[in-house]
Amino acid sequence: MSKTISFVKGKGSINHNNRDFTAKNVDASRTSMNVIYVQIPIEEAYEDIFGQAVADYNAKQKRSDRKIGNYLSKIKQSKNNEKAFYETVVQIGKRDDTGILDENGNITEDAMLAKEVLDEYARTFQERNPNLILFNAVLHMDEATPHLHLDYIPVAHGYKTGLKTRNSLTKGLQEMGIAPAIGKNDTETMHWQKRERDHIAELCKTRGIETEVLGIVRDNYTIPEYKAAMREKEAAEAEIEILHSEKEEAISLINATGSQIQSNYEVIDEQEEELKYIEKRIEEAEQKIRAKQEEIDSIAEAMKPSDAELQEIESKVTPVPSVFGKEPMVKMPRKLYDKLIARYQLADTLERLYHEYESKTRTLKIRVDELKAEVAFLKDKVQKFTDFIEAKGLVEAFKEFLNPKKAIEKVRDDRAKKAEPRITGTVPAKRKKSGIAR
Repeated sequence: MSKTISFVKGKGSINHNNRDFTAKNVDASRTSMNVIYVQIPIEEAYEDIFGQAVADYNAKQKRSDRKIGNYLSKIKQSKNNEKAFYETVVQIGKRDDTGILDENGNITEDAMLAKEVLDEYARTFQERNPNLILFNAVLHMDEATPHLHLDYIPVAHGYKTGLKTRNSLTKGLQEMGIAPAIGKNDTETMHWQKRERDHIAELCKTRGIETEVLGIVRDNYTIPEYKAAMREKEAAEAEIEILHSEKEEAISLINATGSQIQSNYEVIDEQEEELKYIEKRIEEAEQKIRAKQEEIDSIAEAMKPSDAELQEIESKVTPVPSVFGKEPMVKMPRKLYDKLIARYQLADTLERLYHEYESKTRTLKIRVDELKAEVAFLKDKVQKFTDFIEAKGLVEAFKEFLNPKKAIEKVRDDRAKKAEPRITGTVPAKRKKSGIAR
């Protein structure tokens, strides 16, 4: 059975990841099977990564109010959507195909193979991703399915102004050679995730784990739409498993905190907000599953005529005995042969048209994103210009300038003024000829 490779945005509960707090969905008897790769307090990690850059920056500042006291606090209070750290949860398979325990309570072979892959992936993560600094990384084997919690701080270098080294996911990924974003649905993070999934797929392959959703195969042909829909549905199902685990954790933490002193009300409020966010993500994933199932059903329905034709072909094809060990052959009516050739030519044409259409669509999408960026740029310019003329008190003058009728009248007045004779001084009278020779 093929397995999914899931990359899900985690909520970054370090205490839960390190089992400082144990939720109801955790089997404490298996916690000893967990693997801890790195555990560094985030304050210490920030000092190691950015301490020198902050010191160099502060040394150049003459005014104390411009100096950076605590870079971690600065990032947490940032209004630029910067995050102090990111978490990615990596999982191979789902509960039904890679569950840790079998019906007898024994560790399954699938789970152990998945653990081997995740272990190798975690141990080589930093080498492959030098700009994503791991400060906490744990492999969990005490829940339903083996999975990794990778918590990292993105780092980018070489800034010409301000801090030379900063927290930046986008620039950090680009510095690692990840292709820049094309649009909202084609970002650096997506490019990075694809690269990492491909790497895990290779690790799985070496251990005989099939990770590609093959879809329906008929005579060496696959249906791309069916394959893509199945992959997205399986990924959404795996994501729901991870989200349900985090939901259980949030509920357990709310209950545990509620039984303590009242000063923890802020923690409860924060966890309740987190719970609402998780439930929203679960609903979105479930909607995606329903939509993909409808797509899969429609494709399967459209394929029914092909099933009938295949049965007809199989009934009319006769095997020919192999002679002297040659390759086995079949014989068929000429009419059927001509039909197959025609279908093959049509399929080849449709495939080429499909790829051409896909390429054109991708090009158009890129152009649309470029135009959107240009519109946003122009809107920004217009806003800055508007702010400028308002600040200078030139709004009414600019409105008058933009009035077509007044502009035409002004042009006519200018032309009329240019047409009037200009007197610059007195002109001496011409002398009459007197006839006297001079």
